[in-house]
Amino acid sequence: MKNVNNFSLFKGVARLGLAPLLLVALAGTGGSGARAEAVAGAPDPGLYDFLARFHGHTCAGSLMGARLGLAAKVALKEAGGEGKLKARYFDHSCPVDGIQVAAGTTLGNKAMEVVNKNEHRLLLTAEKNGRQVEARLTRLAEEKAKPSRELSKKARALPAGSPERQRLEKEIEEVYAWFRTAPDAEVVTVRVVK
Repeated sequence: MKNVNNFSLFKGVARLGLAPLLLVALAGTGGSGARAEAVAGAPDPGLYDFLARFHGHTCAGSLMGARLGLAAKVALKEAGGEGKLKARYFDHSCPVDGIQVAAGTTLGNKAMEVVNKNEHRLLLTAEKNGRQVEARLTRLAEEKAKPSRELSKKARALPAGSPERQRLEKEIEEVYAWFRTAPDAEVVTVRVVK
């Protein structure tokens, strides 16, 4: 059997038009709801495993994107959104990959547009009926994310296994854990635009 990496598998699934189904299943939001959430309002942990493989590493940015994408997708469905989803994100950074994975709106399927305005803001639109929601990070989420990049840079500069590096890595992982498990209301605000 040929060894296929996860990204190649994802591209193959996307070519068949099944990426949204795969991503919904990974996000734990589809089917019978048999996949339990870790905390009410927090996504299934399996989503984050896939996201780390897709993005190449775990970071606060990709986790923020996943939370924005999932919250917007749920809100759009609740608002009666129908049809293929289209995303517009206003910052060309790591959250783009989180949104692609969580909302199933990839650049490859032309369902994602990135407008670089240095804003962590997502517009998600249902093509069939034009319903649209806007998702933004809460101030709390923005504040939690800020130090993680600098802490990561400091940790990488230290010798592997050193006590200071271990302390910084633990602090970074606490930020990531918060983004993975915090209730939606603490991480994201979503409003119906139309």
